[in-house]
Amino acid sequence: MDTSKTLKGLIKQLYTPLLFFIPKSIIPLSELSEFRNIKTEDFFNTIVLLSENNATEKVLAIKDCTPLLEKASILNYNTIALMDIKENASSLQFSTLLESYIMHLRFYSFISKWMNENVINHCDANKKIKGYFQLQADCFQYHKLQIENKFSIRIISNLNSVEILSYINHDDYVPLKDVIENQKSIAAKATNPIPEKSATVKLQKPILITDDEARSFLLATVFNSN
Repeated sequence: MDTSKTLKGLIKQLYTPLLFFIPKSIIPLSELSEFRNIKTEDFFNTIVLLSENNATEKVLAIKDCTPLLEKASILNYNTIALMDIKENASSLQFSTLLESYIMHLRFYSFISKWMNENVINHCDANKKIKGYFQLQADCFQYHKLQIENKFSIRIISNLNSVEILSYINHDDYVPLKDVIENQKSIAAKATNPIPEKSATVKLQKPILITDDEARSFLLATVFNSN
């Protein structure tokens, strides 16, 4: 089995199709020169669909989002493919492939959730188009749960600033042992849950990603700029 080729195919299925946008407000004036050859009025704050052939098309109507209706099936195929690979590959081959796949899965789970929660702050999207961002985020979250259940692991998808910028800038990641907890650990936590805080304590919602982090994400992933 060509592990590298197989992994490349599975990862492509993660990010295509993909609905995304680039907010102009997070790009500093000093860096706008990066976009001097681009019609920025059409580029920023515009919802775009990355198709399976790696083409990016501006979303002008609800029908332009319909490729995302296949996202759940595509990700389910990845789950089945990984199960087949586990049966036919050596333990080393499979563990290496799964480790790399999970690193990409946590990234897209994190980013799809962030875009869903922030699209209305940056784009003039109607409720139906916003619904596709919700669908996309839900598909990634469900796929993550599938992988956890099928392979008896737990994937931590709450990336911190260092991890997400490391992934973007260097395609690097922390060791698998620091990301995945085995089923024994999960069971132990379930048996000894952490006591809930008093209801009188007001919990602050954590910032999912800062503007600087989002800007780095956009520049690095779209323009390969470090």
